[in-house]
Amino acid sequence: MLESNSLKQEIVRELEFLQSMGTKIFLYPFVGRKMLEMFGYIITYILVLCTAVQLALTLFSFSTKDWLEIINVAPNLGVVIMTVIKYTKIQIHKEVYDEIFNHFRDDMWNIVGQNSPEHIRIIMKYKWITLMINRFLLYYSILLTIVVNSFPYLIMLYENKANGVTDEYLYPFDGWYPFDKVKWYTGAYIWESCMTAVVVCVYGFSNMIHASYVIFICMELRILGNCLEEILSPDNVAELSEGRNVTLIHSTVIRKLKIIITKHEFLAKRSAKLDAVLGDAMLLNYSLGAIFICLTAFTFMVVDNLYKSVRYFFMFASLLLEIFNHCFIGQVLSDHSENLTNAVYFSNWPNASPEAKKIMLMLVMRTQKPFKLTGNGYFAMNMNTFSSICSTSYQFFNLLRTVYL
Repeated sequence: MLESNSLKQEIVRELEFLQSMGTKIFLYPFVGRKMLEMFGYIITYILVLCTAVQLALTLFSFSTKDWLEIINVAPNLGVVIMTVIKYTKIQIHKEVYDEIFNHFRDDMWNIVGQNSPEHIRIIMKYKWITLMINRFLLYYSILLTIVVNSFPYLIMLYENKANGVTDEYLYPFDGWYPFDKVKWYTGAYIWESCMTAVVVCVYGFSNMIHASYVIFICMELRILGNCLEEILSPDNVAELSEGRNVTLIHSTVIRKLKIIITKHEFLAKRSAKLDAVLGDAMLLNYSLGAIFICLTAFTFMVVDNLYKSVRYFFMFASLLLEIFNHCFIGQVLSDHSENLTNAVYFSNWPNASPEAKKIMLMLVMRTQKPFKLTGNGYFAMNMNTFSSICSTSYQFFNLLRTVYL
């Protein structure tokens, strides 16, 4: 199979988009960063870590009776902790990210048929899916940053102009400070706005690159499946039945099967490494997701303050989106790896040589264990898990509504 430059460029453009986003938060290039880029990474890491410590101190400063304030701070703290985890994991496992990045940019294309309509359709479909997911995450991150950073100030202006309120001070995440934050309001507001933007950028890039990698893995699995289905063409079957080019056809089939198995093994190992990288964040999502979704949903419905209602609604939407993203890509990855088994059955395997049949059987046995994204191996991230989290959240929500309303 020959490499198709036009098809390759469709994927490379999306990889270049990820490259551009990663450069802005000092995560790209994954390997071989210059000293200035590493300095930027260290400074960003320290700032995000300071924000996590600040929110932890804010949480501990509240009385247990201030449940509304605890609900206000706890999800923010959880998000910042997950940001620290994701930022650190990408740096620690930079070789894995670099290897996957280079694979889809350079190494995958020897299995893509230059004139295969099915390969063209597969690549264009998955490129479009990746583009839609990445642009949605990008624009949602921009919208979220603008709303969180500007809404407190706009509400203050409105209250001042409409109601004459001059002693109300609102902040993007209202953290604790070792000084009078009212006296230094401008500095505190700028700090919280900047750190909100940094956290959202890191969070958004992490979701983009993981979703893109998983979608590209699924794309390659579909291409491998199509290669299996077409490994013996009708013309090959006709030639075999007539006894023509038998040795050449069987040797070509075995060579293609070995390439497919090598590609599948690479994808399996890299999927397992991605699972190990994402395990901590997914475990935290599963453990606290239902509680935070329930609390933020309940709070934005019961508070009679417009600012707090909008604030809690965006918290609720962002938490739900994060958990859905992990469960969705986990489900898609698992489904595509399982579907590779069907491709073997749909091929003309009865006409293959005994050696080729043995290789196909070995491939079927390997595909019986699907690729998975898990919470450190304790549970699989799929749509059943998402349904379970939503169900638990709704049960907690009904309990809170019964108790407090």
